[in-house]
Amino acid sequence: MIPLAYGKREERRMRYAVRALGWATIIFWIFIILFSATSVYSAMNVRMGFGEPQLLLSNGFAVISVPLFINNGGLYDLSELNVTVDVMDYNGSLVSTSTTLVSSIPRGSSIETEHNVSMSLDDVMSKAQIYLFNDTIFSVNMSMKLNFARVVPFQASMNKTVPWGAPLYNFSVGQISYNYYNLTHQRVIMPLSFENHSPYFGVDGVMRVEMCNASGGVIAYGTLSLDVPSYSTYEDQVELIVDILKLTPSGEMHFYFETSAFSFGPVVMPYG
Repeated sequence: MIPLAYGKREERRMRYAVRALGWATIIFWIFIILFSATSVYSAMNVRMGFGEPQLLLSNGFAVISVPLFINNGGLYDLSELNVTVDVMDYNGSLVSTSTTLVSSIPRGSSIETEHNVSMSLDDVMSKAQIYLFNDTIFSVNMSMKLNFARVVPFQASMNKTVPWGAPLYNFSVGQISYNYYNLTHQRVIMPLSFENHSPYFGVDGVMRVEMCNASGGVIAYGTLSLDVPSYSTYEDQVELIVDILKLTPSGEMHFYFETSAFSFGPVVMPYG
């Protein structure tokens, strides 16, 4: 049989425990409500975003520069900032990607910087002739992830496009004419033209031309100097001296470009 005094003591202990648990629960929910409210307040006082991407050229690289700004006017530090920028080509394939990590942005501070994604200009040109001869766009997918107060995750994303102007837009060969040179050779005159739609660089360098007969042999070659500023048109003609015995009614013209911005070739065009 349990003594009456002992039972009353246990009852009092139970009431104290229940009362303490009740206060702990109330304090816990007050903390949750305060934290939620201050987190919402902090989120409302954080300004962040991406600026308009710009495409630049630097030392043989095409650089897409994305301005990034974050102003932490909230009550908590921001942590584990992850900024990733993916550059996609005209058919949705990944061209380049880059990630920036920032461990902490204290409350009351801000950052304003540029996130750069670099692409080798020669690699871009060699993988897709469309960039040389057709205007197109790059798609830039930007994402940002961070934590409020090291607890609450946040993420945002944005998509932009960057226009690309082809440096050899509408490259074409005009009507080829054949003129007498001497008893064994003919003069081949070939008009050439294109438009430099690139706002980023001029086409300056050399264009090498090879004339191949139906057997694939090179029967004549020549070079032309190039100095075509942005948004200007190139029109010229190349003259080749061809051995009559090697000349065939049809064949191919091969064009090679060596410029300060890119190297490419051959561009193959049939004739005849």
